[in-house]
Amino acid sequence: MQHQPQQPHHVARPRVVAHIDLDAFYCQVEVGRNPALRGQPVAVIQYNPWDKEALKTALRPEDPRIFNDSNGSLIAVSYEARRFGVKRNMSGQQARQLCPSLQLVQVPTAHGKADLGIYRQAGQQVASILARGSVVFERASIDEAYLDLTEAAN
Repeated sequence: MQHQPQQPHHVARPRVVAHIDLDAFYCQVEVGRNPALRGQPVAVIQYNPWDKEALKTALRPEDPRIFNDSNGSLIAVSYEARRFGVKRNMSGQQARQLCPSLQLVQVPTAHGKADLGIYRQAGQQVASILARGSVVFERASIDEAYLDLTEAAN
């Protein structure tokens, strides 16, 4: 008599998981806060950690934060700016050579560091919408999340 392998009592079904990455999220947050930027090429720039004088004063979210002469590093680029070849990690000056009308919005600062509070708050608003219902939800970062859609897919 030949040995038959036992069949498992429970067969695991494959999971259906979606990775959500909100592209150009920081730019979208800035356009939402300043509607005059809508339709314009926009990039969000990191603060300059070597500019010790500028870091002595906090740059609050409600302060004017468009610094088109900045040479900070781009951390987010709108679709309007991408059409001109502007990419993340470019310097502000390099990006403005490609797109002279580019609006450079600096990340707020506090205590000599980037203050990402406005982006975290906006990310939380998106997360609360994505987490509605019985979907399993896990945030991965300010602008990324995973949704387990297995139950919804069945």
